[in-house]
Amino acid sequence: MSILEEIKEAERTAAEAKRDTKMTAREMMREAEEDAGKEAEKMLNNARAAAKDTIAAAEEEAKARAKALIEERRLSDSTEAIAAKAKLPEAVAYIIERVVV
Repeated sequence: MSILEEIKEAERTAAEAKRDTKMTAREMMREAEEDAGKEAEKMLNNARAAAKDTIAAAEEEAKARAKALIEERRLSDSTEAIAAKAKLPEAVAYIIERVVV
């Protein structure tokens, strides 16, 4: 084989290697993009699930706090009603005294 033929063969081999390398690189990039997309979707789903759990926990806490506040206000209102009932005869007597006199 002459030197010219060897150079041409080497150039052809180099061109094939370059083409194969480009194809391999493209395939690797495509696979990496697919994997990244899948991982991103997985992370997004996990974040959504965590947010859903957090919202549910916050709603439960809000319900418990609301229930406690309602009970606290009910007891306060009941105490005030008892105090008002205790003063009712006095209030009626005062009103009658003012109206009659």
